[in-house]
This record gives sequence, structure tokens and C-alpha cells, in this order.
Amino acid sequence: MVVGCGLCGFPRMVEAQWAQQSIALKPGWNAVFLEVDPTPEECDTLFEGMPVESVWDWNRQVDSVQFLQDPASLIPGAAGWLTWFPPGHALSSQTSLFILRDGRPYLIKMADNAPPTTWVITGKPSLRRLVWQSGAANFVGFHVGAQGPTFSSLFSGEPGLSGQPVYRLGATGVWEPISALTTERPRSGEAYWVRCRLPAQRTGTIEVDPGLRAGLRFADGIAEVTLRVRNTSSAARNLSVRLLPSADPPEGEAALIGVVPLEYWKTDFGNVEIGWEPLPSTLNFPGLPAGGEWNVRMGVRRPAGALVAPGSEYQGLLEVMDDLGTRWLVGVGASAGSDAVVSGGLQPNDVHDGFAHAGLWVGDAVINAVSQPAHTGNPTLPRPAGGEFTYRLMVHVDGGGQARLLQRAYLVRKPAVLAPDPENPGFNLEVEPARTVLVSDEALISGIIGGGAVVGRRISTAAFGFREPQILSGGPFGVGSLSGQLTLGYDDPLNPFKHVYHPDHDNLDARFEQTLPEGRESFTVIRQVALDFTGTDPLGLNPPGWGDREIGGVYRESFTGLHRSAIQISGTFRLVKVAGVGDLDDAVGGSVAGTARGR
Repeated sequence: MVVGCGLCGFPRMVEAQWAQQSIALKPGWNAVFLEVDPTPEECDTLFEGMPVESVWDWNRQVDSVQFLQDPASLIPGAAGWLTWFPPGHALSSQTSLFILRDGRPYLIKMADNAPPTTWVITGKPSLRRLVWQSGAANFVGFHVGAQGPTFSSLFSGEPGLSGQPVYRLGATGVWEPISALTTERPRSGEAYWVRCRLPAQRTGTIEVDPGLRAGLRFADGIAEVTLRVRNTSSAARNLSVRLLPSADPPEGEAALIGVVPLEYWKTDFGNVEIGWEPLPSTLNFPGLPAGGEWNVRMGVRRPAGALVAPGSEYQGLLEVMDDLGTRWLVGVGASAGSDAVVSGGLQPNDVHDGFAHAGLWVGDAVINAVSQPAHTGNPTLPRPAGGEFTYRLMVHVDGGGQARLLQRAYLVRKPAVLAPDPENPGFNLEVEPARTVLVSDEALISGIIGGGAVVGRRISTAAFGFREPQILSGGPFGVGSLSGQLTLGYDDPLNPFKHVYHPDHDNLDARFEQTLPEGRESFTVIRQVALDFTGTDPLGLNPPGWGDREIGGVYRESFTGLHRSAIQISGTFRLVKVAGVGDLDDAVGGSVAGTARGR
């Protein structure tokens, strides 16, 4: 009989997290339930060196409504069973079970003279739900803590399971009915036969859904995810969430940086506490109604400038429990982030971006102050305006860290480049994979992606009237200040003083023959734009992705040419990274931004 199972959190970040399950195996037959997806998964490796004589996996696809009272009467090839025998066993040639899977029960036969053995399985926490076969006995296990719910409370409200027979493998190795379902509780890591009379859905008194079977994943560019917890019992439940530390991942997996720096979105309207806060040691939710759902909005605030090993990740496990004792483990992990420094002086994103913040950033400038040239005090000081004026702001950062202000951009899908396969006539090789390219001028698109339909998106801002991307000096991007000068000549068609349909805005004399000098009808407009980056969100929201995928600060601008005195405006700005494309207007295999086109 399985004595118990202890789970501690051990993950492997972005693709999976790691946990360890310890199961006590006694001589003879054991009925176990795997709460992790084993790694490695091969039976030959998992049971190497252990006194295991055979392992049996019930194939629920077989239409069998009976189970054997005495596992000792099982024979290889029995209907509904897959079997593993260790190499060298007399029956090893009849092995039909080769790997173990998570969320499944197994019968393990230990040698009768074997000493009690602790079997430790390393793998990914299982989030697999039970699939009940109605009108049959089901071989199942449950995700429970040290003190789980009673069988009666576990199945309450589920007509197909409530009051149905439940069998436990006894000390003598024979299945025995559990007579007191109102007091007996399922044990962690133990498997049972449960009769299902009608179609059923119950997996536990609560269920968790992180959106992905691998758990909560904070890959590059992901700062927020939602964990959904649903009350599947017949009464209100009190819930709790805890972050458990990770052990060292297995060899060959992503190295562990430390505990995932998790935060959650707190919404306490009664005390006017709304915003992001560090995840407490225990996060509670009392009284979730039957059938209700608790959506926990979670984020990861990656420390800036952290020194990390190449390929390493923040890792941990979330323990989700209710007051009856149902317990789920959810793997959670996060990449190091663009501000981390890899051992050797590189950035985590250097391998694909060339610069940590390379890509297209789109957001808004919110203007809330303007100078008053006629003010008798300080006519150049921006003063609070009667309202706010918002316009779109677009900045591209290339692989070398150079920032450019854009008026428009085209995110276009460039198809894969194929070439004939010299070794297989009639077949093509992919010389260059399909990818997204960033283009600043529509006329360049066909030359970059070739012929065919254009698939992509155009983004623009009406607040600026320049054509070519404008270089911003200073920085680096995200730190300190960036500034640039935008000049619209007095005869530029985009100049606000030059109107194609106004006779006094054509810069021509009365006979429409001579071009007039600047100042007669229109003026050159010069805009000095400055972005002063701040470490905190100017709106006070401070989302977890601030400094990594979201950035901003103070916006300043000076206008010359609109008035005899320069006009100063100021406000705030926020930018979000919408695409990690480091090349602007790239030709085949390389960027021409800042080189051939002088940008």
C-alpha cells in the first residue's frame, strides 16, 4: 500500500516546471497515482536498480466494467492492461508498457522479499483532468493534500459518483471496499477503483487552469498571465495560493536563477487598494460560491541588471488549495528579461535582437502643460493646461541600440525563400524562413518581400509630418534622455502653413510666377522632441513589465516657427514593445537603416 506522497516544487521554466513526487512502495502490490509527468519517462530508466517485478497500466479505452479483486491473478496480455517487465525478466519479451504518463494510476508489483523502498519521480506537475467512463469501474487517483476531502464531500453533487462503491488496495494485496465514505479520505499518490454510474466531470473540489498545460509561463515579452480557479464542489469554498521554492532542475535543463518574482493585481475596493503588489506568503480568497471562478491576475517583475547564467530562468511552483484539502501544483517560471546581464556581459536578447530593447515601440504622448508666451512671469515655462491632448508616439530601436522616431511603419510578413534542392529534383529547400519585417516606406515593401499579396499591418501617427525616420540622440533607450530635431521647411507640402487649396499658402506671388521667400506666407517649423525616461510609471500603475516591455517617462517638446517666441509643451509618455524586429527596411538578410539610406 502506498504510504503517502510528498510534493515539492521543482520546475523548468518557460516550457515546463519541475516537481518531485516521493512514493513509499512496500513488498507486494502497490496502487499508485502519478502527480507528475516523469522525466525521463521510459520505464527501463525509471525503475532501474529497484526491486520491481512488473508495472501495470489500465487502458481505459477497453470497454470493461469489472476489475480483478486480486491483482495477483493478472496475467500478461490481460484485456485492458499494458504491462512492463524489467530487462532480463523471463516475461520481458511480453512487455507492452514502455513509458509512464502523468495523471494516471498504476499497479506496481514489488518483490515479496523486497525492503520498503521510496520511489522518487521528477517531472512536470500534472494538470490532467479525470475522464470518467460511465457504467464502469474507473481506476483513478486524486490531487489532494495531507488532509484531503472525504470521498462523500469529493463526490457531493455529482450524481454519477455520489454514493458509488470505492475500493482501496488492502495490506494483503487485495482490493477492499471502503465502507465509511463520509469519513475516509483519498490519499495523495494512491490509486482507487471508483464505480461511475452516470457521466461525470469531477476531478476535485476545485480545478485550476493556467491557460497552458505547462503552467504559468512568462516567456520573453510576457509580463502578465491569469490563473483561473474554479469551485467544482456543491458548496462555497475558501481558497489559498502559495508560491513554493524550486529545487535545482535536472541536468540539461534551464538553470535556476531563483524564486519567480511574482506579483498580483489587488482589487480591494472597500479599502481603495487597487494595483500591483508582491504575492504574499499566502493569498486567500474566502467564500468562492459553488460553480464560481476566481481569476488571479499575476505578473512577474524581473529585477533590472540581474547577473544571470546563459539560458537560466526564474522558477517555482504555485500551490492552490481549498478548505477541504484538494491540492494542485502549477508550474511557474519566467525568462531573465531584457534588462538582465548574462555572464560574459551580454544581454539575454542579444542572441536575436542585438540590443535588449531592439524592436518597434508604440504608445502615446499625453500633453498636459503648455507655455504662455504672453505671460509676464516666465513665458517659457509650461503651465497646466485646461485639458489633456493625446497623440500616438512611435519609436524604433535597431540592433545597435540606435533609436529613431517614426511617422509610420508597416509590419509585413515576408514569405520563406525557397531554392531547388540539388539532391532531390522537383523539391525545394528553405533557404530563408518566413519572418516579420518592419518597413518605414510603403514603396519599399515589394522590394523587400517580393511579389504577391501583402500580409501585414500599417501603424501611423498623425501628430508628425516627416517622411524619413528621424534619429534620436542620447540614451541609451530606456535610460536618461533621447532627443531629436524635426524640421519642416516652409515650402514642404506637410508644413501646416502650406495649404494646397489656399491662395495665400502656396508661397507664390500674386501672378503665381515667383516663389516667395520664407516668412512671406509660411514659416519653417522646427520641433525639438525630448523623451526623459523614468524608472517608474508616470501614471502610477507600474505594471510588472515596466522597464522590460513597457517604458516611459516625461515628454517635452519645443516648437519654433508657430509664434515669434518658442512654444514649450510637456506631459508624459508610455511606450509598449509591439514587435522585436531589430532591422528597419531590411534588405535580403540585413538592415539598411542607418547605412545605405543614411538613417
